[in-house]
Amino acid sequence: MVGLFLIFVRVGAVLLSAPFFSHTAVPVRVRILFAILLSFALSGMSGPVALSIDNPVALMAAVLVEVGTGLTIGFVAQFLFWSVQFAAEILGFQMGLSLAQVYAPSEGLATNPIGRFISLGLLMVFILLDGPQDIVRAIALSIQVIPPGEANLAGPSGELVKWAGQLFSVGVRFAAPFIISFLLVEFSLGIFARVVPQADLFSLGLPIKLMAGLGLTLLFSRALFAAFPGLIVDTMETVQRIIAGMTPIF
Repeated sequence: MVGLFLIFVRVGAVLLSAPFFSHTAVPVRVRILFAILLSFALSGMSGPVALSIDNPVALMAAVLVEVGTGLTIGFVAQFLFWSVQFAAEILGFQMGLSLAQVYAPSEGLATNPIGRFISLGLLMVFILLDGPQDIVRAIALSIQVIPPGEANLAGPSGELVKWAGQLFSVGVRFAAPFIISFLLVEFSLGIFARVVPQADLFSLGLPIKLMAGLGLTLLFSRALFAAFPGLIVDTMETVQRIIAGMTPIF
């Protein structure tokens, strides 16, 4: 029973933080029920548990280790979505859509329409490429190689830092064409303001940047969405390396 409970804690932590499963469109009751069923299904893949319910301190420490293990797996898979959302937010801000941000109940924060479009597009590609199934496979792999309560959470720290840095650079590269294009637009508007000082630059600049942003979005969307499958594959491979890094030393 202790082993089954620890597996449930790990599975629940993954479902709380992993993409698709952590989306608020998935009801909490569904996530809890799925975590229970998945825990029962995968309990036979786990090794013996060297813990006893008579030792509450060790049990609490094992629960914390399992929470850390599940959150690490889920957040590594979520890094890609954060980097793409970062690039999309920069694009919406440059277009002036930050003046009309809307509250997104599914994310619990204010966002712009362009950011929502790109983020949901990435989620759609993730689902089409069997991303949720890959998350379940990653959970099964972690249970096979990491006994309950014995994960080495410090093992993959270097890989985590490297992966986070790579995805930050991915977000910057996604946003770079838009940033440079809007810089040229701002430069052109500045020259126009010097040539025609009577012009209302604020009234002219907003629609010009909005039209330029929409045109750039249509221009780069095909290349942007075409890059998502490779990034998702790299993400799942990184999840597997992180799991291997958390394998107990002894």
